Amino acid sequence: MPLHLIKLCVGCDSVKDLRDWIREKLAEKKKRKQPLEHIHTTRMMPKRAAELIDGGSLFWVIRGEVLCRQRLIGVRPF
Repeated sequence: MPLHLIKLCVGCDSVKDLRDWIREKLAEKKKRKQPLEHIHTTRMMPKRAAELIDGGSLFWVIRGEVLCRQRLIGVRPF
């Protein structure tokens, strides 16, 4: 059964802000010739990572509302 994460999107006022922020990060990676993948770093490694990548999603809270969903494709230690 999939497990989901919910995260506060601090600094974004809209879904457009989040989308633009992700595009900027990917453009920086392209300039540095790094793999073009969106990575979100968290302070703690999820303990149930297998359940997260088994169909789980990351839900973004923007201005107090859950407004976005991203499919999780992997969990890696940092």
